[in-house]
Amino acid sequence: MNLEVITTGDEIVSGITLDTNFHWIAGRLTELGFNVGFHTSVGDSKELILNALEIAGKRSSVVIVSGGLGPTPDDLTAEVASLFFGVPLELNKEALYMVEERLRERGRKFLEANKKQAYLPKGATVLKNLWGTAPGFQFENKGVTFFFLPGVPKEFKAMVEEYVIPYLNKRCPNRDVYRVKTIKTFGLRESEIAERLRGIEREGIKIGFSPSFPEVHIRVVARGKEVDSLVSKTVNDIVSRLGDHVFSTEGETLEEVVGKLLFQRGLILSVAESCTGGLLAHRITNVPGSSNYFNRGVVVYSNESKVEILGVPEEMISSFGAVSAEVVKAMADGIRRISNSDLGVAISGIAGPGGGTPEKPVGTVFIGMSHSKGTESKRYLFKGTREEIKVLSSETALDWIRKFILNDV
Repeated sequence: MNLEVITTGDEIVSGITLDTNFHWIAGRLTELGFNVGFHTSVGDSKELILNALEIAGKRSSVVIVSGGLGPTPDDLTAEVASLFFGVPLELNKEALYMVEERLRERGRKFLEANKKQAYLPKGATVLKNLWGTAPGFQFENKGVTFFFLPGVPKEFKAMVEEYVIPYLNKRCPNRDVYRVKTIKTFGLRESEIAERLRGIEREGIKIGFSPSFPEVHIRVVARGKEVDSLVSKTVNDIVSRLGDHVFSTEGETLEEVVGKLLFQRGLILSVAESCTGGLLAHRITNVPGSSNYFNRGVVVYSNESKVEILGVPEEMISSFGAVSAEVVKAMADGIRRISNSDLGVAISGIAGPGGGTPEKPVGTVFIGMSHSKGTESKRYLFKGTREEIKVLSSETALDWIRKFILNDV
């Protein structure tokens, strides 16, 4: 069963908006064992949308269309669908009630423009949208099933789960099992990983590399009747070859892994940041439940703040500079002391593009860690843009915390 996805919108084909709907649905359907054979993106043009529907109807058995169901003049999908199916648009009473109901629930006034969303091709099956104001619809034509869904990602995803996936499961219950495992790594280049994994290929397994700055993700994919054991053996082999560069085999982010370790060991963390400007604390607190192990984060960007808040000696900054092993260790000690935490982590560096010197070029970053056994610091020289250096700094700090807990606590 070939599936096709059509995403519509000038904002997509112009590059203004990233086509996250296709990225999500392709991964979701593949994960469930379905084959997405084609993907087309078209602008808000009757001619282009009609052409895309005509082509899809000839080569695919299920077509999923995203976007163009709103109340504005450039929302053309329902109108073009009626032309393609050769049926008139009609005011669908069920759809009209849904639009009125959604607006009423949100305390918004029903406008004449909103009525446009209730005009659907005659004979279409209405798909109730509980997450927005635009109803979707389903239409059967010459043995092909078409789903027309809103383009708003939240609404699109919810309606795929509610309507599309149950339909596909019912239509194709005995498909092959599809298994995919994502192994996340940090600290090795893609070429280094490929070299370490040389000869690891097995029949029935596909291994792919997906750089996701600053990490490299490895996808282990298998399709068949009994593939779980094969996937598990391959994952274990990869982990044994890459060692502690692997931080997840279950899809977690690095901050989620670190949070889980901190919680399991009963440790409290606080951080002091200069060049990263709070990025490390932001990533840590993005994880639900982080209040169980994260005490506080401070951004001490100026020299004065390092002295006043963390107690870093002024003469130390004068002698060694704010970007130094001595100062970052004092920052780590200071944040651990004032927060009474088990771990204090500090970052100070030169993110650029200016501010570098021959001794400390742009990308020079010091990370410090204070714990019950003492205080350490490490020096790094990162390459990239200002934003990339900040991301690398936060990633490296998180990875150090992870390895410290695994090896020393």
